[in-house]
Amino acid sequence: MAAANLADPIGQYGDILTPANIAQFLATRDWTCRTDRKVDQVWVLDESGGGRPVSVLLPRTPSFVDYAKRMTEAIETISKTYDWGLPELAEKVASIRADLFYIRVDQRFDDGTIPLRQASSLLDSIDQIVRAAAIAAHNPQATGRGRIPDTVTEFLNEDVRMGHTKKGSFIVTVAARIGEDDVPEGSGEVGTREPVPSFARRTMTALARSLDTTRRYAASREQFEGIGDAVEQGLKLQVVQALQDIGGSEGIRSLDLSFEWAPAEPQHMPVPDHVSLDRSLIDQLPEIERRLVRRTEPERITVVGPVKELRRYDEGTGTEEESGGEIVVHAEVTGRIRRVTVPLGASDMGLAIIAFRDRLPFTVSGKIVKRGNTWRLDEPIEVDRSFLEFHSRRPNR
Repeated sequence: MAAANLADPIGQYGDILTPANIAQFLATRDWTCRTDRKVDQVWVLDESGGGRPVSVLLPRTPSFVDYAKRMTEAIETISKTYDWGLPELAEKVASIRADLFYIRVDQRFDDGTIPLRQASSLLDSIDQIVRAAAIAAHNPQATGRGRIPDTVTEFLNEDVRMGHTKKGSFIVTVAARIGEDDVPEGSGEVGTREPVPSFARRTMTALARSLDTTRRYAASREQFEGIGDAVEQGLKLQVVQALQDIGGSEGIRSLDLSFEWAPAEPQHMPVPDHVSLDRSLIDQLPEIERRLVRRTEPERITVVGPVKELRRYDEGTGTEEESGGEIVVHAEVTGRIRRVTVPLGASDMGLAIIAFRDRLPFTVSGKIVKRGNTWRLDEPIEVDRSFLEFHSRRPNR
């Protein structure tokens, strides 16, 4: 590894490569703390095969007189020992207090890149997958629709991070951080109740189970008593839809999904740490989605957004004010902005025209359904007319 700037030996990884985190990392990698003083520690790794021991002097506080120099030397020694660069070392140290989720997209591109718009869609789909798992961790009976609980929102905003991509095919790293105060209840205490995992661990466990159930159901539905049995084991519509979006990009041969569990928190139950979906399994996802949609009773929701398209019925018959039609509203559905088709009568169509012309938000309620790749609201349709009618009555508008 190239020598770091002694004035700033860690750079952008300063919040990860702290003395405390590095010490925790060394302790989980078979290093031994031979000297423990207020200002520094000496860690030693006795390598197998008769090699010379590796030693690291780790300063404990920035007030240490040679803090920058010693931190640089320690980081270089550890990186050289494992043949890692600085980003990989930071990732490994972070994983001590974070569960890592790797998404590897095996695609027919020789340079290991993917189109920018595909990458943006990929990140949206990953966000949808993690959100669905977090909602399940908060409430295993939740459908994933409706208002997102504050606990889930805070977790997604604060504790879920994207790491650096890895070499090889396009690989995204997602880290679910376990906070210093997020200690499982009862852990380490003899005779206490069963330990309760941290929210981050419950989320990633729910995600791993959902992905594994999706793979097993796609490979062999006969091992389940029915779609309901698969749902009870973790099959989720939002996860299937997100995987379908990822796998639908041109040239994708397979998806490789794996987990690395943080040593800071014991894994108290068996859980899969690797799930692979080849092309044949990805091709099963649309049918699984249809089965899940048929099983789910349409939910009545309210969407708010701009009107992007207007389509009238029976064009050429009657006046413009007498004909109804369909509109397309861009609004959030299942956590993502969707094109939602809404059928409207003549009077409501007039309000949609005002919203379209004046670029105003359109608010409408109905039963949300997905047919193929199209989202739409079904009857009964109810338009919130108050704002648009007030706007249409304003003088000099």
